[in-house]
Amino acid sequence: MISVSIAIFFISAAALGLELVLVRAFSIGHWHHFSYLVISIALLGFAAGGTFVSLFSDFFTTRYRKSLWLLALAFAITVPFAFWLCQKVPFDELQLIWDRLQLFYLFAYCLLLFVPFLCAGLSVALAFTVFADNAPRLYFYNMTGSGAGVAAVVALMYGNSPENLLLVISLLAFGAALIFTSSLPRRCLLLTLFCAAISFFVFSPFGAFALKIKISQNKSLVYYKALPDSKTLATRNSPLGRIDCIQAPAIRHFPGLSLAYQGNFPRQILIITDADAVSAINHFDSFAELNCYKYMTSALGYHLLNEPNSCIIGAGGGSDIVQALVCGARKITAVEMNPQVINLVRNQFREFASGLYNRDGVEVAAAEGRNFLQTTRQSFDIINISLLDSFSTSAAGLYALNESHLYTVEAIEQALRILNPHGILSITRMLKNPPRDDVKLLATIIETLRRRGITEPDKHIVIIRSWATITIAACPEILTQMQIENAREFAEQYGFDLVLLPGIKPDEVNRFHKLETPVYYENAQKLLSPRYQDFYKDYAYNIRPATDDRPYFFDFFKWKSLPHMIRTIRGQWLPFSEWGYMVLVATLLQAVVASIVFILLPLYLAKPLKIVQSGKLPVLTYFLLLGFAYMFLEMDFIQKMTMLIGHPVFGVAVTLTGFLLFSGLGSLASQYLFKPASLRRIKLAVLVIVIVGLFEIAILTSSFDWLISFSQPLRILTGLIIIAPLAFFMGMPFPIAIKQLGANFQPLVPWAWGINGFASVTGAVLGTLLAISMGFTALALIAIVCYLLAGIISNYLLNT
Repeated sequence: MISVSIAIFFISAAALGLELVLVRAFSIGHWHHFSYLVISIALLGFAAGGTFVSLFSDFFTTRYRKSLWLLALAFAITVPFAFWLCQKVPFDELQLIWDRLQLFYLFAYCLLLFVPFLCAGLSVALAFTVFADNAPRLYFYNMTGSGAGVAAVVALMYGNSPENLLLVISLLAFGAALIFTSSLPRRCLLLTLFCAAISFFVFSPFGAFALKIKISQNKSLVYYKALPDSKTLATRNSPLGRIDCIQAPAIRHFPGLSLAYQGNFPRQILIITDADAVSAINHFDSFAELNCYKYMTSALGYHLLNEPNSCIIGAGGGSDIVQALVCGARKITAVEMNPQVINLVRNQFREFASGLYNRDGVEVAAAEGRNFLQTTRQSFDIINISLLDSFSTSAAGLYALNESHLYTVEAIEQALRILNPHGILSITRMLKNPPRDDVKLLATIIETLRRRGITEPDKHIVIIRSWATITIAACPEILTQMQIENAREFAEQYGFDLVLLPGIKPDEVNRFHKLETPVYYENAQKLLSPRYQDFYKDYAYNIRPATDDRPYFFDFFKWKSLPHMIRTIRGQWLPFSEWGYMVLVATLLQAVVASIVFILLPLYLAKPLKIVQSGKLPVLTYFLLLGFAYMFLEMDFIQKMTMLIGHPVFGVAVTLTGFLLFSGLGSLASQYLFKPASLRRIKLAVLVIVIVGLFEIAILTSSFDWLISFSQPLRILTGLIIIAPLAFFMGMPFPIAIKQLGANFQPLVPWAWGINGFASVTGAVLGTLLAISMGFTALALIAIVCYLLAGIISNYLLNT
């Protein structure tokens, strides 16, 4: 039993690690929304393992030792092989609307990745079936293995490519197969070692089938690498993204530059993250070579203030720092989340960047932007957030599911709070047609000002636009007359269109980059009017302000607008529909259909299940509720821990590792706690989950401002302490029920495992949709209700 448990530990670690690595790989090769689609169907393979064991119970259980070995071996082999085959599939997501063959390619992706997860799922489900009486101990190894896999893979992502990590995951699976050979003939051991050697030789970076991510032709990296004399100077990997540094003589990255500019441009190296988000490093000998940065809308704030103390969120390669220096900033605090970017600019490209990150007056902070705003004790004259997000991704409608805590009402309030009285919050975004980013951002700023008790928010805001960018500048105090006149002069001098300004007149707008109607001006006036709620309701896109509880700034999708878009923009409506949301809905539908097939089909096909005459409905409902509840709470805590810890990678890693580790410990402890009947164990565990869950949600909500004042290591420790008691008891209801089923209705064990797995996969997608529409707090409360219902149903589950 101990060897099986250790092997399950390795398989669980490999399966969770594979999920994370594939998400990373798809974010590089395509966009992370298709990770939802492909990874969900792949994980359904893991859940389907229970179904297949139910269907072929006699076959698997009578020869379980050899079956466990072969399944682990198949898992190890198919991890690199399935990924290699995927990269040969010519899938192009942006052609889905007019090329139906792309649907076939997408199906091929899903099917290929289904196989390794199915092998892993079969192994775990078979182990639970054969050793159901030891379910709590086995669940401990399953959950702690998953937690260890998360922690190890996140750590290994620093400096290692997803391709190399796939080989590490395959090695873990081969390790599990070797453990299973301990009770088999020696030839099984030799065959495992031979397969491992061949696999690593073939799929290694120098092998005949070396693993390599195929990057979509629609991504920026492909375009820039195709330029004449293009060179890749450096490549870096981390959980925050893959960085490619590209140099070419033809590179000119100055988004929204005024058409009035007639001068020269500095040479540039582009830092491209995940093959799409672009930031530039500029080479210069004097500021005179950088005058082009004065001709951008993002320079607006520097024309409203003299020699400001500036904070730049998302410094990247340093273009915004260069702009601040050219425009006369006396001090600059540059905030950049990715330490690899800082290291490249400060060290490897120091000479090319003219020592930008090492200059006097430039202070670099390695931090996430929102967390910096929450924790800094400094005050600033200007806070600049310029073009942080990938334009090509958002323009394609594929950014809708990104959580962004930088563009919420609470984030804007924090930024205004640390500004000096007449300071400026300046946010620049790319223009999109029809308008949506700028409309939602302005709505968020106006809502923030209204919450501060400001009755005339228009006196605090200046907006200008170029042919490609729009800059919104907001002041915590009423703009001075000098600032207003400086804004007018800046727009006139550089050929930018005024959109909003205190006292603006209709004939002052839409002068340089003329539109058929002054839509940006009109939208601003509607947002400022008393009937702004009607404008929210009637607009084609969702432009209601984002909040920390619903931090989906890029969720612009509205179902009621879709038919109109399809009718009026035939053949081209997809990018305008913000179809990232529809990808998520499609993912949910496919998961539901697959779940129905794999959950209900065995009831009619599996002979062992037919023998069980009663108790199937309680089993189905109970394990569905457990899967949904666990996933919903986990998602809620990921969001809260990301906010608390102030780093997306650490937030996810701490939450997943904490939940899985402490749930595993709870499973192990369930054998000794609540000694009376199993029914009472479940009900007591559920009761504790409900009480602790509600208490912790209240604590995180009411004490967040106090907790955020701790140092980051202490916040990580605090996060684990908060997670521990809840996750500990969340690890009990599943193994207790599995053990009881194994004693009374053994054929239902693999089926129950599959049900729980399908609920977890479907719950991840459904939970995202619920968080978008209702918020994370509501999602957590729904999870609590699911646990309550599971506790009630357990009475029928264990007494059938």
